[in-house]
Amino acid sequence: MSQKPKFIKGDRIYLREVRESDVNDNYYRWMNDPGITKYLEVRYVPHSVEQILSYVRSLDGNRNEIFLAICDPENNLHIGNIKLGPINWIHGFGDISLIIGETGYWGKGIATEAISLISAYAFNILNLNKVRAGCYADNKGSEKAFIKAGFSREGVLKNQWRMDCKFQDEILLGLWVEDWKARQKPQAGCCHA
Repeated sequence: MSQKPKFIKGDRIYLREVRESDVNDNYYRWMNDPGITKYLEVRYVPHSVEQILSYVRSLDGNRNEIFLAICDPENNLHIGNIKLGPINWIHGFGDISLIIGETGYWGKGIATEAISLISAYAFNILNLNKVRAGCYADNKGSEKAFIKAGFSREGVLKNQWRMDCKFQDEILLGLWVEDWKARQKPQAGCCHA
């Protein structure tokens, strides 16, 4: 049996399309675990396998919302998802959101690598001008992952989100293509003026 292609290869992970076969007990557990979905809007309603499958099908091949599985190449384990979209093609930007569902991969830089890979795809392949993200102010891990991937904190929406009977701010993050290019390491054998 031939191995299916990896859409985007990284150093420690690869990204590929989310498949119907990914909608299994693990994926179901992620979407219904309050510890995993603590900072996600999906936390407000329970999710059935059928509902998750319908969502995956709705994004399959959608050019305005690129939905990819984050996988560990050591065991081809599906450990999370990352989405670029919706994409605004007129103004050249897209939003990035992600979930690392397998908690054993938390705190290991996996989110940063996934963000970096999809940002490079957005700039090199889709020719976007900017990628954006937002996170709850208390979600320090997410903010740190985006900052490590080159994003800058661009603003704050005061008292945007209700959480635990209180409101908290949303941190707005962004990465402009020119700032991303400035961070890229020169390739071996290349000359730069």
